Amino acid sequence: MDFAPVWLTILMREVSMNPIVAIVGTLDTKGEEVEFMRDELSHHACRTIVIDVGTLCPPMCPSDISRTDVALAAGTTIEEIYRRGDRRFAVENMILGAASIVKKLHNAGRLSGIVSIGGGTGTHIGTGVMRSLPLGVPKLMVSTVASRDMSKLIGTKDITVMHSVVDILGLNPISRKILSNAVAAMAGMAFDSRRIDSEKPIVGLTSFGFITEGAMHVKAKLEQKGYEVAPFHANGTGGMAMEDLIEQGIINVVVDLALHEFSDYLYGGYCGDIGPSRLETAGRLGLPQVVVPGGLDCIVLEFNSRETMPTHLRDRAVFWYDFRSGVRTSTEDMVRLAAIISEKLNRSKGPTKVVIPMGGFSEADAEGAPLHDKNADQIFVSELKTRLDPRVEIIEIEAHINDEKFAEHVVSVLDSMVR
Repeated sequence: MDFAPVWLTILMREVSMNPIVAIVGTLDTKGEEVEFMRDELSHHACRTIVIDVGTLCPPMCPSDISRTDVALAAGTTIEEIYRRGDRRFAVENMILGAASIVKKLHNAGRLSGIVSIGGGTGTHIGTGVMRSLPLGVPKLMVSTVASRDMSKLIGTKDITVMHSVVDILGLNPISRKILSNAVAAMAGMAFDSRRIDSEKPIVGLTSFGFITEGAMHVKAKLEQKGYEVAPFHANGTGGMAMEDLIEQGIINVVVDLALHEFSDYLYGGYCGDIGPSRLETAGRLGLPQVVVPGGLDCIVLEFNSRETMPTHLRDRAVFWYDFRSGVRTSTEDMVRLAAIISEKLNRSKGPTKVVIPMGGFSEADAEGAPLHDKNADQIFVSELKTRLDPRVEIIEIEAHINDEKFAEHVVSVLDSMVR
């Protein structure tokens, strides 16, 4: 299952200043459109690598990397895919094989961007391949289903999605304009060869609505100390995006100010769609991290009245917000959260400290605010002290999380760890 001849041909091409764009498509159904995009990209002085991920009928146009090569890159054969006649198996292997190919192209410095076109299945394949590439590589998906919820297809990656408006069933005046716009956008991105680079340490900082003021204080003070700050909205995807960028080596230091995603995770809340690696990557890689229980006081759910509130939570205090509302976490919730968080932090290989704002974990938890419950917050702290490895220091600050004083302590602790 060796596809070396294909790689020898592509990787030995003469290197030039012109960017190389991969076009991923099912050439048995979208060959006409792919050929149009290839020609348009050449008019924009881009070179192309057409990758065929179709498995139904013969391709409608030539490819640079055939479906046979894609299947081999996935560890199977196109004959086996045909023999099985299993659409799921075919799609999974086309994603796996094409992802392996584009990653090798990128690692060899032979990929400036990737574009794909498709309906439901083609979008699933195209975005699946794009998710294998790191942040900063231009990724553009032209899709008939762009107006639907594409959160799972995009994940934590910087994928740009363009609605095809019309169905992708051959060329017409409308589709030509949409595709030519997509090509122009891709060419513009591909010609921009700048990389993510900084001479300063880049700090990953999580935040969410109820602690925005505190996050702004922390960001400003970090910048005063000479750090670059990359803020992440702790809305599920945001927290996992930070984990990805830590893994890629882009984020060097972490201030996890908002652990709110874990509260929502317990109840399937608005920000609870996190993966198993949340709060683990920095520790596994030994990076300095300061962790703050921002937002653990509340579970954010989509309701705006008592009538629309989940019945099993109606005995709890509520912080009315907009179309979402915050429900107070119980003492039992706090015990569970302390167990989850301490178990993750105990595996940290690098310097890790937990800084606790004793005056409240969010604006909803300030003294006099609807979710203020000093007893529940204290139970979390007590449980954390019991469960955390002694090498993970807990620092209690008599301030609210949104106070400037608290931000000063957080930044001071982090700076001492880094220096």
